[in-house]
Amino acid sequence: MIIKSYIIEKDLNSINNYTSLLFYGENDGLKEDIKSEIKKINKGAEIINLFQEEIIKNNSIVLNELDNLSLFSEKKILFIYEATDKVFKLIYEILDKRNEQTKIFLFSRALDKRSKLRAHYEKNKDLGIIPCYHDNERTLSSYISTKLKGYTGLSQEVINLIMDNSNNDRRLINAEIIKIKNFFIEKKIDKESLINLLNIKFDDDFNKIRDASLV
Repeated sequence: MIIKSYIIEKDLNSINNYTSLLFYGENDGLKEDIKSEIKKINKGAEIINLFQEEIIKNNSIVLNELDNLSLFSEKKILFIYEATDKVFKLIYEILDKRNEQTKIFLFSRALDKRSKLRAHYEKNKDLGIIPCYHDNERTLSSYISTKLKGYTGLSQEVINLIMDNSNNDRRLINAEIIKIKNFFIEKKIDKESLINLLNIKFDDDFNKIRDASLV
């Protein structure tokens, strides 16, 4: 079943309606956000990360993970990255063998309409598929407003500065938001300080960021 990405972002608990979900498309920042939220609502779950190439080299690795339930966790989350039709048959098999304690999430790049993997997730009511297309200015503006909710000085001009400085890339915007939250600890955004802060794109040392923004 096809699901709009904004529905998942608005209510991540809706993923519980599906036995497995496939996220595909070019918006890696959106996929990273969703993956992070999945981890948050499944605290205590055992997290297993696998890439398609690993699975191709050793098909039994996934089946073994399905069979081996942890003594310390009630849930197991299986993330499979770079999934394509190369592993379609195996995915079909593991979905059939999946137990109720295990959730399977696939992350793929662009999948065209001829993709068997995409078609299977679109047609099956128990499976969910979420296209992750590039953000536009409207969605990114709303995204920044939500992330910085409660901050004074958050004008549309400030939001535009953040978007322009990040080339409208959600991943870069997230990095800038972390800087802003760490710097403006009183939740009062000053435009001039923000301009200086955003100009330091490649400096991860917060002390240097702070000193530069006060010049």
